[in-house]
Amino acid sequence: MDTPDFIVPPPGLIPAAPPARENADEEVPETSRRVLPSFPPPSALPSPPANTTTVTATTVTPRPAPPVGVWRLRGADGLEVLLRRSVLLGRDPAADPSRVDAASVALVDPARTVSKTHALVEVVGDRVRVTDLHSTNGTRVLGAGGEARELVPGEAAEASLGSTLLLGEFALRLDRAPVDTV
Repeated sequence: MDTPDFIVPPPGLIPAAPPARENADEEVPETSRRVLPSFPPPSALPSPPANTTTVTATTVTPRPAPPVGVWRLRGADGLEVLLRRSVLLGRDPAADPSRVDAASVALVDPARTVSKTHALVEVVGDRVRVTDLHSTNGTRVLGAGGEARELVPGEAAEASLGSTLLLGEFALRLDRAPVDTV
């Protein structure tokens, strides 16, 4: 205990050790044994006075799910596309006269697996539809469970929350943007 890093507790904090017995086989007298407190069983406790309030357990009703935000596509490079309207995706997407309301979003694909105008993504009601626009390397939808689906060019297919869209080798994750709380 003379070590410089040892902290000495204040007096009375640690009880004194019982005196050493000469014969370890002899029985400890009743007066030197410590008596631990005992507690009555709950059934033996007195009932509360009549004017007190008794608290009972209640069932907690789960909160309703928070409102979901707008659909979005997110890329590994930090790209984020909010799907407020239809979106044409590609390296240099050309405006389509049949889809005047569609926004063109250029994707930076160093591997050049994305076609100039690769796919159309549109929100219909509360669902997202993806259409491959006859791209060179195709479009696949990887479901949240890992199942892959190759899209038929020109035909719309549904993509669910948590899906990943593969345009060639370029990946975009489909999720919901958080709702602003302010």
